[in-house]
Amino acid sequence: MSILYTKITSYSRFIKLEHTVFALPFGLSAYLLILDKIGFKILDLIVLIIAISAIRTYGMAINRIIDRRIDAKNPRTKNRELVTGDVRLRGAIIFSILSLVIFYSSLLRFNPITFPLSPLVVVLFTFYPLTKRFTYLSHFVLGLVYFILPPAVEIAFTGTFSITTLILGISGFFWVSGFDVIYAVLDIKFDQSEDLKSIPATFGIRTSIWITHICHIITLITIIYIGFIETSHFIYWIGCTIIVGLFFREHILMRTLRQQNIQKAFFDMNAIISFVLLTTVLLSKLLGE
Repeated sequence: MSILYTKITSYSRFIKLEHTVFALPFGLSAYLLILDKIGFKILDLIVLIIAISAIRTYGMAINRIIDRRIDAKNPRTKNRELVTGDVRLRGAIIFSILSLVIFYSSLLRFNPITFPLSPLVVVLFTFYPLTKRFTYLSHFVLGLVYFILPPAVEIAFTGTFSITTLILGISGFFWVSGFDVIYAVLDIKFDQSEDLKSIPATFGIRTSIWITHICHIITLITIIYIGFIETSHFIYWIGCTIIVGLFFREHILMRTLRQQNIQKAFFDMNAIISFVLLTTVLLSKLLGE
């Protein structure tokens, strides 16, 4: 039993299971925004959560597999499970394949158009870890995954997408790209020494902070715009106010960039922001009916 527990714990750390809180709220928010079109079915919701979790698991696993040699050199990542041997390469590959199998199996529940479109997100997840080797725009490649997610949710249920889920996708794109730029500050010296590309390594910390500011201002504008498109309940505007405050707090933390601050801004604040966004959309839908 202890061996099984150790394995589960190792694989949970390997894929950073707790970081699922970034992807799920955007997918579930898109689902809530289209409920008027498709109606609520508990099985739909469960399968959607499985699909998002599975493809996100694949993305993290393939990232670790591709970057394992770089991670072994980086002092910050040298203790990752694939480097230390807590997770074997063969096991990681099997794990990533199983994640894809679960993802594609879940698509059977959705509109047939999802199958020919699904390779796009798989390619993006696979391509992302390679981009740091040749372009400092790698942060925005990661953002593309979140850009696709909300429209993809609507396509999965209806075969098409609306302006609302598209705007939510734009919001996710700039939100994730922005905080990934700041997170890359942790590796600025290592990236420069290994000729790896990132905005901090290429343009410096000051420029990186300004790029993140701009990205998150656009994020806020798009979230607010969704409220106007949807003629949302007043609770949505309360939620938007809280989100603005949280982003403000996050960017205050950036003024003194230390590892502790970056970790707090990256995980704690963004996890809260994503949860508040989902709660805001949910309450707005429930109270607006």
